[in-house]
Amino acid sequence: MCPVRNARISRRRRGLTLVEMLLAISILGITAGTLTGLALSVQQGTSYSQGYSTATQHARVALERITRTVSQAYAAGDYPGAVVVYDSVGRWQFPDTLVVWSPSGAPANPSGPPLLGELVIYCPDPSNPNRLLEVTAPGSSVAVPLKDSSLNTAVWRAEIKSLASGNSGNAVLLTELVRPAQFDASTVRAAVRFAVERRPSDSEWTACQAQPTLWDSLAWPRGLGGSQTGLRQAAVRVELQMLPDSWAGQLDPQAQQAVPFFGSATLSYALPHP
Repeated sequence: MCPVRNARISRRRRGLTLVEMLLAISILGITAGTLTGLALSVQQGTSYSQGYSTATQHARVALERITRTVSQAYAAGDYPGAVVVYDSVGRWQFPDTLVVWSPSGAPANPSGPPLLGELVIYCPDPSNPNRLLEVTAPGSSVAVPLKDSSLNTAVWRAEIKSLASGNSGNAVLLTELVRPAQFDASTVRAAVRFAVERRPSDSEWTACQAQPTLWDSLAWPRGLGGSQTGLRQAAVRVELQMLPDSWAGQLDPQAQQAVPFFGSATLSYALPHP
């Protein structure tokens, strides 16, 4: 056999060199790492999307329940039907509690004050700020001063917290996906905010009661103010910051993980000329 031909066959049959093997292993490692990273990203994206969907559903149910209660609430005279209670920490106030006058039938006192058993309270769980509760005290005949200034007292704040803790009231869990936010070293607050705006405003109505001649100058919504009766409107706004369920209960997660949801409802009722 020709020596040249034997050399060519020998070169064709030889295995991979060390350099070629290292190069192949490197390419395989890079490919595997890329595919692993891609699979992890897809898994995380799917998990977050599912969590976002769950948070959206929780927020929708909670907001619909709150707005429906407000829109069907009862109000009369100096008792506006919906009041925000502010929890205070030092000089800071947190408007995270909404009290609604919502009797199951005819109110016990049509002209007010409402009874505690006729109220529906929306507030965070005092012991778990990621939980939003609907609280009632069925059967209670305690009269409640459902006004901003008179209800925002230490006594009534303590009573509402007692009801929410289950000591003397019934609490229904609306969601446990509310974002808990670190306020200071020792305070964690639920990212929940309520606001109520009334037209005419409380100050305008108080001034009109003291000086009836101001009646015609009151800012009635849509001009619905007659010579003897005017239609007052209370607008309630709600903001919830929710977390995907994979983040539920975790303190101060990344800011981009929290998702804000908003709701609103209006309540209209007649005011007589003072």
